[in-house]
Amino acid sequence: MEGYKVTELIKATSGRLIQGDQDRLINRVSIDSRNLAPGDLFFAIIGSRFDGHNFIGEALNKGSVGAVICKNIGNLLQKEELNKDKIIIQVKDTLSALQDWSKHYKNKFKTFNICITGSNGKTTTKEIIAHILSQKFSLLKTSCNYNNEIGIPLTLLQLNALHQILVVEMGMRGLGEIKVLTNLVHPDLAVITNIGEAHIGLLGSRDNIFKAKSELLQSLNQDGIVILNRDDPYFLKTLEMVKGKKMITFGLENKSDIMAFNIRMISDRGMKFTLKIKDVEDREIFSPLLGRYNIYNALAASATAFALGVEMDLIEKGLASFKPLEMHMYLKNFYDDIKILNDSYNASPLAVKKALETLVEVSQGNRNVAILGDMLELGEKTNFYHQEIGREVAKLSINLLITVGEGGKIIAKSSKDEGMSENKIFSFEKSEKKKLVKELLNLTRPGDFVLLKGSREMKMEEILEFWQKEYQKNNLTT
Repeated sequence: MEGYKVTELIKATSGRLIQGDQDRLINRVSIDSRNLAPGDLFFAIIGSRFDGHNFIGEALNKGSVGAVICKNIGNLLQKEELNKDKIIIQVKDTLSALQDWSKHYKNKFKTFNICITGSNGKTTTKEIIAHILSQKFSLLKTSCNYNNEIGIPLTLLQLNALHQILVVEMGMRGLGEIKVLTNLVHPDLAVITNIGEAHIGLLGSRDNIFKAKSELLQSLNQDGIVILNRDDPYFLKTLEMVKGKKMITFGLENKSDIMAFNIRMISDRGMKFTLKIKDVEDREIFSPLLGRYNIYNALAASATAFALGVEMDLIEKGLASFKPLEMHMYLKNFYDDIKILNDSYNASPLAVKKALETLVEVSQGNRNVAILGDMLELGEKTNFYHQEIGREVAKLSINLLITVGEGGKIIAKSSKDEGMSENKIFSFEKSEKKKLVKELLNLTRPGDFVLLKGSREMKMEEILEFWQKEYQKNNLTT
């Protein structure tokens, strides 16, 4: 972030200076006292599980130049150890103030804004887009899970005058949330990957999920660009919303502007396919990503690059050199020639089905093992969707099923009811991951392919961590 005076922040946030020098320059802000750097201005954000006001003292002791607050901290201000040079700014709401300041700061820079949302694939699509475009443009992207009302403002505050493009992933857990985000970043180009069941328990129906995701399109100017999945069941509904705007479609099944043909797996190294753009140019592409569903992410990214005039050579190079993200169908070589497909970042019914299909495809005759945790935020359809996954496991003839959690038990029972042998099914509580790992030592064999998949709160990646420690401990004692 480029330096600014305290007076500018106060004006943008409708704040009040309680103490400190209003002409002091600020270069960075922080909301986390644990990784705060000396010189940061600390925003005391109030979240559902934390209150930043409880950490103001820690932040100031670590070298913060001051704090933005929305509560009375008179006791702290009366302490002798509080340096009177520290800046204290009071606002009505610290989160709103952070958003107001980030929007004010963003308006200093003219960037082309690419905004991505969707039920599945938005993080991978965002990363591929940024990877391809970075060959030609200076850009800033949202990192990690910075796709919400806190993460996006923090991203905007990293902008500088060199950035030409801003690539922003937009997540949501309810109606109106994406509208808030587009108020911070007005999209010039909007990408919707698909409309699935993720968060259906919070929104009630796929129609409501569509309404929430389509808030991104409502903020587009008439000259805005839309990238849409032609194979998505909600495509025609979306089409009604974007009449008159420039649109580029992508797909595998239905006639689209950007398409992929002749898709095939190249052992476990990735996939090859023929990329066709506007029936004018086609190119043989290698992608290190695994899973047919990832082709959609590659196509959405290719469509975005095409819209910005990126040459086919750079699109091909970008797709081929992209490195898969950890915990997003990330292939890891484990002990005894066991291979882990770590797709543990999150889970929805569609994502789990696609992950299971990929496991079968990648294992190519080797024994496969599916370790599945609960899918959360499915509401009254929780049992239905977990039963559906159980049927899918049985249909795909998965060799070994290991489940974690209450939803996992439903998957296990459904698989058994569909004819999967009981001696191939094992269920554990969420708290029994270490016990699960001890069983894995006996259940797995050299050459197995093992899938890890579950919702974020299930922290399925812990299984891999415990498993690795158990292997190392066993090797030391043998």
